[in-house]
Parts: sequence; C-alpha cells; structure tokens
Amino acid sequence: MTLRNRAMATLASVAVFVLAVRAYPGGTDWDRAAVGHQFWANYLCDLTRGVALNGAANPLGSLLAQAGTIVLALGLFPLWWLLPHFFPSRFWLGMAVRFFGSIGAAGAIAVTLLPSDRFGSLHTVAIVLAGPPGLLAALLAVAGLTLEKRAPRILAAIGGAMLATGAVDFVLYVTHLEGNAPVIVAVLERVTAILLVGWMATASLRALRIT
Repeated sequence: MTLRNRAMATLASVAVFVLAVRAYPGGTDWDRAAVGHQFWANYLCDLTRGVALNGAANPLGSLLAQAGTIVLALGLFPLWWLLPHFFPSRFWLGMAVRFFGSIGAAGAIAVTLLPSDRFGSLHTVAIVLAGPPGLLAALLAVAGLTLEKRAPRILAAIGGAMLATGAVDFVLYVTHLEGNAPVIVAVLERVTAILLVGWMATASLRALRIT
C-alpha cells in the first residue's frame, strides 16, 4: 500500500466511525435510565450492545457501532505503518511501531467482535490484552516523532497527549475490573478516542502533503 493509500484509508476509517455512533438508545453504567447517547458517560463498547443498558433494543445501532469501530480499528493498521515515514532515520524504531501497533489493532478488532453483553469476561480479557501493545506502539511512535528533527511537532504533541490519557485510562480500567469504576474512566476513554482520531487525521493530512 502506497503512502497516499495509507493516508486515505486512515481518513476513511475516521469518517465511517464518526457517522456510525449516533443510534444508541441510552443507558450508562452510572444511569441505566438515561435516554440517548451520553457523550461523556458511555463507553464506546456500550454502543455495540444489542440491548442497550436502559433495556431498549439496539439492533441497528449495535451493527453500525460495531462496523464503525471495526473500520476505525482497521484504520489503525495504516496509521502505524504511516507514522514511521515521519522519522525515517530510525528504521528499527519504525519497525517496532508497526509490529506492536498491528498487534494492538488486531486486539481492538477482537474487542469489538466480543461485545460485553454477549461474551462477558472475554470482552474484558480482550481489552486487557489489546491495551499494552497499542500503548507501547504509541510510546515508540511519539519517541520517534520527538527525536526526528524534521517530524511535525503537532504529531508528537497529539500523540503524546493521547498516550498520556490512554495510559491513565487503561490503568484505571484494570484496577476497577471488579466494578464500581468512577465515571472518569469513561470520560478519559472518550478523550483518548478524540485524540486518536485527531492523530489519525493529522498524520494522514500531513502525509498527503508529501505524496
């Protein structure tokens, strides 16, 4: 896949995901009776449930959310292969980003294909296994972008912010696996998702400039 195609694939995945998360009937872990999608209180995984947390059927919304999340996860593959182009002098660092990033992206797809309302603990296991390689890939990518003098500073800044919020959120999630997680876990997940989408879009647009 050419650099331009990787950039276009990443942008397409962002667009599909943004369009796919609007049909959730409602309900959160903290307010089961809530109506509609609660931006800061719903986990992304909530949107993939066949029956929403408020008890309403969510057949179309769950399919759209699963499709959007899978497309976004698929978009991570070209992202991890795209980012090393911005630090070409660090070949092995770039290879490590692509290796661990691809594992993390595959894990994100597994998380989506194992929704919590149907697979319970397997969903949690998939999240716990997918998180570390994805975070490691982000750490290595941010290091490469920071060390490379010609790399766009904006990419290092967005990636660093995403890494920080994602790492804190992952630790909080893991430490509250038995329940009673604070709402900040959902908030940080959403902030991390926004930063990730921004990172994907910015990297793609920057790459398109040099093709």
